[in-house]
Amino acid sequence: MFEAGKVYSNRYGDEYTWVVLAENRYQFRMTGDSLKYSRLGGKEGQDSLNMDDLGMFDPSGGPYVSVGMKIDGKPIVRLYSTEDGYGAEVEC
Repeated sequence: MFEAGKVYSNRYGDEYTWVVLAENRYQFRMTGDSLKYSRLGGKEGQDSLNMDDLGMFDPSGGPYVSVGMKIDGKPIVRLYSTEDGYGAEVEC
């Protein structure tokens, strides 16, 4: 589980946090270059990768983030790509 505003470090020492954008939306922010080397995955049953509806993302060095994990105790229902990285929508 993640907490918004809390700063974490991945195994390469890059720091990351979740920033609150709205009651049910968060932005993932990370220092360093780990986001450039992210693995992405779609949701089960998708024919192709939909950058507006990802099943998971995994920056080099972590963290692995997927639908169903929690931010501030709320389950992630949607992950999506943004200009600056990744965003998440959670269940209210």
